[in-house]
Amino acid sequence: MLEIYVINLKRATDRWQNINRQMKSLGSAVTRFEAVDGREGHHPLFNRYDDRLRRRWKGNSLSVGQLGCFASHYLLWQKCMNEQRPFIILEDDAVVEPSLFQGFMDDVRSLDASFECIRLFRNHAKHHRAIDICEMGRLKIVKYTKGPMRGTGYYLTPAGAKKFLDCADTWFLPVDITMDRFWENRVECFGVQPPTVENDPTFESTIGYENKTQARKLRVRILREMFSLREQLFRAFANLRFAVRSFLFKHC
Repeated sequence: MLEIYVINLKRATDRWQNINRQMKSLGSAVTRFEAVDGREGHHPLFNRYDDRLRRRWKGNSLSVGQLGCFASHYLLWQKCMNEQRPFIILEDDAVVEPSLFQGFMDDVRSLDASFECIRLFRNHAKHHRAIDICEMGRLKIVKYTKGPMRGTGYYLTPAGAKKFLDCADTWFLPVDITMDRFWENRVECFGVQPPTVENDPTFESTIGYENKTQARKLRVRILREMFSLREQLFRAFANLRFAVRSFLFKHC
C-alpha cells in the first residue's frame, strides 16, 4: 500500500482534522508528519539557509515559515530515500478529488520508474505548457515546461527524493521553487490532468510571506531580472533536451 504523509503543524489541529476526514472517507490510511514550526526557534536544518545568497538575488529574506516548510519537506525526502519506498506527500490544506485521487493511488504502481515525482495539483505558473506523456486510467500524465509553484501534493520515489536532497545543500529559494528547478535537480516536472488535489481556499497560509511595504531599489530589481533571465535560459535548454529525448525513449 502506498503510504500517504500529511505535513501538519502541531498547532494546526483544524487542518489535520479536515484532511484526515477526507482520507477516512476514501478508506485510505494517512500518517501525520509533524511540520517544523519556524516560529518555535532555530531548527538545525535552517543552517542550510544562505540569507546572503538569497538577498543577493532576490533582495529579501525567506520567512521563518518558509524555512519551516522547506525543512518539513526535506525531512520527508530523507525518509523516502532511507526507507526506499515511494510516498504521497500532502500539505494539510489539500482538498482531495475522491475518485481521481483513488484512481491515481490504484494505478501509479504501473508507471515506469522514470516518473520520479508527479505533482497532483493544478499548475499555477503563468505561460507554461503541459505536454501529454501517457494516460493512466482517467488521468493523463503530463510534462510541465514550467514548474507549478506549489507543494500541495505530490508522488515521490526514492530516486526523486535523492535528487532533491542532493540539490538542497544550500537553501535560498522556497521549497516549491527549488523543486520546480528541474534543470538543476534533474527531476522532470510531471503532473496529472485533471488535478487530484487542490488547495483549500478557506485556510489562510501558515507560512508568512514578505510584506512589500516599499518599492525595491534599482540594484535589487536588476539582480532579480538577471536571476530570472538565467532561470529562463536553463529552463528552455532543459525543455529542449527533454523534447529531443522524447523522440528516442518511450515513457509508458
